[in-house]
Amino acid sequence: MAVEGVHNRKGIQDIATLEDTNGLSETYCTYFRYNMDMVNHFNQRGTVGGYQGSAYADWLPIDIDSENLDEAQMNLNRLIMNLEDYDIDIASCRFYFSGAKGFHVMIPSQYFKAEPSNDIHKRFRKVAVALANGINIDTAIYDKTRIFRLANTKNEKSGLFKIELYPFEATSLEIIEIQEKALMPRERLDIEKEFDPSEELVELYHEDLNKKKTVNGEQSKTKVKVCMSKLMTGVGHGERDNVGVRVAAHLRQSGLTPRMMHAALEEWNESNDPPLDTDAITRIYEQGLQDYEFGCHDHILKQHCSKECIFYKDEWGRF
Repeated sequence: MAVEGVHNRKGIQDIATLEDTNGLSETYCTYFRYNMDMVNHFNQRGTVGGYQGSAYADWLPIDIDSENLDEAQMNLNRLIMNLEDYDIDIASCRFYFSGAKGFHVMIPSQYFKAEPSNDIHKRFRKVAVALANGINIDTAIYDKTRIFRLANTKNEKSGLFKIELYPFEATSLEIIEIQEKALMPRERLDIEKEFDPSEELVELYHEDLNKKKTVNGEQSKTKVKVCMSKLMTGVGHGERDNVGVRVAAHLRQSGLTPRMMHAALEEWNESNDPPLDTDAITRIYEQGLQDYEFGCHDHILKQHCSKECIFYKDEWGRF
């Protein structure tokens, strides 16, 4: 197999001859591997650009970036909950602080039984979007020749290294503590090697890319709670307080810590027209910490109900 993009975009290199990159600056490598088709393509064109042949990857990367690292960490926690929903053991994944604006998560591709193919990048993107389930991730990385910063190499702008973290470190440490750890390279961590594939992800990965998934002739239902997805995009004057309490309760029920829950509420409020003031958000946050529960027949949530939602029941008919 050949590796593209190693050592500052210098081309392709046999993975068996890859030297130790620990401590280097601005050093990248694609996360895909290739056969001789890539070598022939490069020799003919002098570039990896435009490669249409087969590729394979042992890991599916998910890149969570934000100018606010607390927000990136909050989204990382949300992603972990999503992974567990798909029967992915986080102890088998690798977690990295990117050295700059966020976190990289590497998921073993055998959770969905990936195979070498010409369209592997499109299939990876489809699985990543499903796992993110609304979380803002960088989908531009799902390109067959996209390069990725290597672990234990330095970001020149930040002066910090991309380092591997235990899941509890990535999700629980203060950002300043993570940045302090990234002042120097760190050892590669041991992870769980034994796991069972996710049946749901196997089906998603291998389905026809040009065909929408159906069940009994009807389009399948999304795992997203549709009403909350709509309300979390923001509302107008007169709706904000009532909707805010439901958003806060939903965030608490999703398992967010109080600190992350408050940050998510502030992010939601930025989408409102106009946003609520600080005192109102604090009040909603405190209400959300209580044991409020809003089911599918709540008078506000049912206005945004959809048959595509996994919680929808056909016998309800029209509200």
